[in-house]
Amino acid sequence: MKNLIPLIVRFIIYAISMLGVALIIRHDFKDALILEDSAIEIAQETSLAISILLLGYYGKTSKAFKIFNLSLAGVLAVHFVREFDFWLNYNLFDKSWQVFAGVFVLLTLYLMFKNFKQFVAELVELSKTYSFAIFLIGFIMLHVFSRLFGSKKIWNWLLEPMHNSYISTVNGEKSISLIDFVYPVKTGAQEGIELLAYTIMFIGVVEICLYTVKISKRHQN
Repeated sequence: MKNLIPLIVRFIIYAISMLGVALIIRHDFKDALILEDSAIEIAQETSLAISILLLGYYGKTSKAFKIFNLSLAGVLAVHFVREFDFWLNYNLFDKSWQVFAGVFVLLTLYLMFKNFKQFVAELVELSKTYSFAIFLIGFIMLHVFSRLFGSKKIWNWLLEPMHNSYISTVNGEKSISLIDFVYPVKTGAQEGIELLAYTIMFIGVVEICLYTVKISKRHQN
């Protein structure tokens, strides 16, 4: 039974995390519009920031998976900059987020290719762990599923019959256009899935860091 305690603790913590995601989405959906300063956006940025700090810290302090952790921190830093694209473009200059993201891309690629053999060896070893699998699922959910799920066509197909049936017509035109009718739902659904994906990625990062500590201690002994 004692050996099951870590699993039980993980289950409780991760279940609470999923509950937190649902409550954040519920909170923002009350306003029917996801803005740049919404709770969903802030939660996404916070999970990314903590993930980057964790990976950077263990990449610097632990010998195990040093290059992989630092490279992954660089990849997530690109995502972090992307989350602030509107703010950067508005307060600095147009497409400024792409400049900052490009810097992180170049630094990450330089680190990976400079230590290519070590990076590949660490990647191969980590790819066999469930911590990496958790992160990979979140990453694919973010870049594949959320993009497809948030497609305008899908939500137009789903909501156009409702729009045509229930939205009143004024002077021969709908009082609310199909675009305005669909956009809040489409955006809310996509951002909600992205938050879930970022949360799963964060869990994966935590597990990777825990595995890093475990392997580092094993090497020291």
